[in-house]
Amino acid sequence: LARPLPLLVALTPSLHGSRIAMCATAGEDMLRQPTWAVIGDVLHPRKPARAVAERLEALGKTVVRVNPRVKPGTDPHGVIFRSLRDAAAKSDIDVVDLIINPRDGLVQMEHAAALGIKSAFVQPGAGSDEILALCEREGIAVHEGCVLRET
Repeated sequence: LARPLPLLVALTPSLHGSRIAMCATAGEDMLRQPTWAVIGDVLHPRKPARAVAERLEALGKTVVRVNPRVKPGTDPHGVIFRSLRDAAAKSDIDVVDLIINPRDGLVQMEHAAALGIKSAFVQPGAGSDEILALCEREGIAVHEGCVLRET
């Protein structure tokens, strides 16, 4: 039988520094924040980004939906933003939740840094060394984990 991994894991240092600061405490702190930008395919009913946005809303969070690939006319309610910059113009954002490929996620995290957003929750598969290095350089706290499993 496989043993479950402990929740707090000290990760090995990477090229851009230690990942030890990315522990459950950072994630727990982020989960207390009221306003989130969920970046990914938030329209598709079977995609994790939509499930995460709905879970956060069920927890009483304000959720701003961002999908850089949304095509005009495909958002029936007009609530999907194409970039974090557009979303931040309408709402203050406490936490960015990346559920998108790392290439697009890096662009959105560059926007987050320019906007002064200081927390990023990076879902499995959405992270990269470049994103982590940018966050470290810009003083953005990062938690690598899954909102659906941690709430």
